[in-house]
Amino acid sequence: MPPTEVIPASEYSRVFEHDIRVLQVSAVRAFVEPADRDAPSTLRTTLLIGVLLLFCIFAVIDRTVIAMLIDPIRKSLDISDSQVGLLMGIAYAAAYGLAGLPMGFMVDRYPRKWILYFAVTFWGLAEAACGLSTGFVWLFLARAAVGLGESPLHPSAHSIIADSVPRRRLATVMSIYSMGNLLGTGFALIIGGWIVHYLLNRPNIVLPLIGPVESWQFAFIITGLPGLLLALLILPFAEPRRIAHGRANVSWAELFEFIRGKWQVVLCLSIVFGGMNIANGGLIKWAPSYMSRFFHLNPAQYGLALGLIESIFAISGLLVSGWIIDRWYASGRKDAHLTYYLWAIILTTPIVLLGLTSNSLVIFYVGMAFGKTFTVNFLGVAASQVQMISPPHMRGRLSGLFFLMVVALLGSSLGALVPALIADNVFHDNIHLGKSMALTLAIFAPLAVIAILWGRKYVRAAVDEAEAMIITDRERAAQAP
Repeated sequence: MPPTEVIPASEYSRVFEHDIRVLQVSAVRAFVEPADRDAPSTLRTTLLIGVLLLFCIFAVIDRTVIAMLIDPIRKSLDISDSQVGLLMGIAYAAAYGLAGLPMGFMVDRYPRKWILYFAVTFWGLAEAACGLSTGFVWLFLARAAVGLGESPLHPSAHSIIADSVPRRRLATVMSIYSMGNLLGTGFALIIGGWIVHYLLNRPNIVLPLIGPVESWQFAFIITGLPGLLLALLILPFAEPRRIAHGRANVSWAELFEFIRGKWQVVLCLSIVFGGMNIANGGLIKWAPSYMSRFFHLNPAQYGLALGLIESIFAISGLLVSGWIIDRWYASGRKDAHLTYYLWAIILTTPIVLLGLTSNSLVIFYVGMAFGKTFTVNFLGVAASQVQMISPPHMRGRLSGLFFLMVVALLGSSLGALVPALIADNVFHDNIHLGKSMALTLAIFAPLAVIAILWGRKYVRAAVDEAEAMIITDRERAAQAP
């Protein structure tokens, strides 16, 4: 009879801890993932996300087409680069940001599909109104109306997605939705570049009921009016059932108490994604003008080049980032989002800086491709991170607050303005805009790295708390009669 093998007590302990970990993961997945008999079909959810993606594309086209019209607008209205920076940044961002929290409140309380319908209709009309502008003030107010109309889009879409897909696939689906930012920019650059180049070589256009308009005005009108039809696409879908149970009427005091208790998380995400949005916003807003002024390319040429970078490199990077983050999160890594973005910043920033300061068009394209692939497309990463730390009953307002701080007050406002101010007041040169964009990136990339290294532990704790809250909500729902 063979001797009995003696298993050390430490081995029993290791096996027991592993089994407990498996049970914990299974429990989290069972309660956290929104899978029940009342959930919409996979096909219907896919179609719904497809419509949200179209809305995102349309919003980005309306938001960014002005970047291809900078020089004709400057000439027509006799304004400076700093004033153009105000039109691209603060005019849009101030309205977008101030509306963020009220719109988030509406998203948490009212049917999100109707909010989206009226939002898309409104900002489409506002974009068309930009084409009727005859001066700086009118165009400033019309751009502000575009920002106001677009403010409920992301909070509504993020809330709908978070209530429709499992958390273990949330980063991937958020990345797919965020493809709208890249596809919209790509379409605006490729198709818009060709259209703008064609229109700029034509005399004034005469429109029925309006009369003669300049080519840049017509570009605004034809990009805004399709929103009236596009908004109708959301109406056939039923409002997704919210995951939260009986806690939708959360007070503002409870919301701000949650924020106060998570101030380290809020500060970390604001510095990381807000700071990088300032740098990346400069790349997005000023790259077309830089390529026109420094490399002497026309809108059709730089639109095709930048559009292909958006369509190939940026979208590939967005999807890969979602896949990597989801795998890391599924393995138990609660700081997967910030860890991915940390390495993206460290590895790509030197290459982007080289491209922005080089006299070679090829090196500039290489730098832009690396930036677009790994760091510029951060919204999918950031949006899913916010949803991961948000209690279900606060998702709309926390998403609105995030876009208020990160996208509006920091990114959209300062991203367009800072490079212009540097060019006008530091370098006194509006031709070499690459140096201004490079200096902006060199300031904010190191700050983002420091903030991630400091704040990851607080984000991990916030994710754990949000998961525990979802489990509690589902347990209460299961026990309810």
